[in-house]
Amino acid sequence: MLKALKSPPADIAKTFTCVLNILAGNDPAVPVNKKTKKLDTDNPWKVALSLMGNPAKFKEGLEQLKQKIDDDEIPAQNFKANAATLAEETFTPEIIGGKSACAGGLCDFIINITAYYNVVVSVEPKKLAVAEAKATLAEATEKKAVVDALVADLKEKLGVL
Repeated sequence: MLKALKSPPADIAKTFTCVLNILAGNDPAVPVNKKTKKLDTDNPWKVALSLMGNPAKFKEGLEQLKQKIDDDEIPAQNFKANAATLAEETFTPEIIGGKSACAGGLCDFIINITAYYNVVVSVEPKKLAVAEAKATLAEATEKKAVVDALVADLKEKLGVL
């Protein structure tokens, strides 16, 4: 349905620009600036149409985003590029879906994958801190065991004296 649009409504175009921002640098079909690695196109809709040329491949690319986020393959700038659009009151699945059900689904996906990214980014440092704390605790526990053994040995010698 969307491929038939020569010039989409602004909200649909924004939705696909958000998708392109997220895919920038991860999908060779999305043009990026060589220095900044950000989306670099005068006509995002034309790029979106080329991606939708193979709907199965496009869908598969979107489905792989979660794993790419988990593997830290998507830079923060890709999500930051969408911040202004996501902050708009009109960027909701209901409003976008009123213009196109497919674009509404993509809008919902963008909102949710961004939320997932934000959780992963905020939780990962905490996981590293927990792992470091556990390593420190294990080291301290080991030292304590050595000291406890030494104290027990000294108490035993003191008892003999």
